Amino acid sequence: MKNELPFYELAFIIPGNLPEDEHPKVLEKVTTLLKQAEAQIIATEDLGKKKLAYPIKHLRHGFYKTMTFYLDAGKLKEIENELKLESNILRFLIIRSHEKTEAEIAAEEKAKTSRVKNKIAEKTKEAVAEEVKKEVKTEKQKVSLEDLDKKLDELLDEEVI
Repeated sequence: MKNELPFYELAFIIPGNLPEDEHPKVLEKVTTLLKQAEAQIIATEDLGKKKLAYPIKHLRHGFYKTMTFYLDAGKLKEIENELKLESNILRFLIIRSHEKTEAEIAAEEKAKTSRVKNKIAEKTKEAVAEEVKKEVKTEKQKVSLEDLDKKLDELLDEEVI
């Protein structure tokens, strides 16, 4: 389905101190706003709670949401103005994008799963290496303590002049 309207992606942050049962209301406001502007909403995604890079309005965490939609470019400014007035949205960003094909989505998923597998493998290797280091240290300490005891016994057994 090739659409004549430009394709946009909206990303916005809901304050971290807003209860999660209030999130659907905020999402509904944004959806209603887009539908009033005759936008064709394609997808909505919840990216979860994340730590902000810097405090915004004395808050350190926020809930990230994204929406993709088709919209007439002339109506974009009024949506931006309405989003600026919404108190339950800390920040938002609307960018012009292109709709992803099934192949692009599959490639992204494949890359994401390989990154996750690599991270798991890395963490496993680090854990094994750390265990080996601990074992080596404990073995060295045992051997060195035994040697110290023998030396101490030898010195005490000798006659002092």
